[in-house]
Amino acid sequence: TSPMARTRNAFKRQKVATVESALFNPDVVFLLAALLEARDLCQVSLTCKTLGGKRANAVDGLSLVEEAARRLFECASAWERSCLPKYPGEGWIELTARRNRSSGLSLANVCRSSALCSNHVMRVGKHFAVFTGRGSISVIRPVQIKTSDFGEGELNDFSPTIRNFWEYQLRQRTARWTDSNVHCCDVSIHGDSFWDDWASNHPSMTIDGFQRNTPIGLLLDLDEGTLSLYQNGQKVATLKDGLSGEYCWYATVWGAASVSIKRGLAPGEQQG
Repeated sequence: TSPMARTRNAFKRQKVATVESALFNPDVVFLLAALLEARDLCQVSLTCKTLGGKRANAVDGLSLVEEAARRLFECASAWERSCLPKYPGEGWIELTARRNRSSGLSLANVCRSSALCSNHVMRVGKHFAVFTGRGSISVIRPVQIKTSDFGEGELNDFSPTIRNFWEYQLRQRTARWTDSNVHCCDVSIHGDSFWDDWASNHPSMTIDGFQRNTPIGLLLDLDEGTLSLYQNGQKVATLKDGLSGEYCWYATVWGAASVSIKRGLAPGEQQG
């Protein structure tokens, strides 16, 4: 190779290194990550070694993408971070995906249908949501329902409270559920409530003071292990105690009905 060619190649390598140092640095990747969903960050991490590979000189050896996800999570409020403690071995991309970015969920259907907010997991702290519409609502373990696991038509009448689905849901139990056997606690628009351990039937209770056709507020207090019902800004009843581990909101509707779920603060509570 001639001296001129070697000089030209060295110049190209230097130019590439300059571009890479400008693009592949934590600040730039953080700005790009802010524009992406968590699943897109995961794809970037898997397809680009420079962005997804561990760095020896980084804190905890985090890749550029994991470091960007960590910084994104740290941008959340102190209250949001306190409600999503990081588990040992859990990645920052996964934790960022768990963070509830939406303010609510709507469900409408023409037959029985259930919606589980299983990507919006509640782990610790207090969580309040207001439900409006017609259906049954409450909390459930963050199970995943895969259509490929069921035959044709088997999910047409799905509800996590139906005995046929108990075993399927229990097979997804992890240590993150802790030792609590309160896996589901349900409230109907008629003022009845019951809970499930997905092993045996438990009697329902009638909620004294329940008002029909009035929005329902539910407070899941994972510090105290309780689920309480609110209406018109007032606490109506404590529905269940003994809750611990991970939960998410869910709703079930029948016929031409709909339910909306909006996250908020319980009356008298202030977000830190």
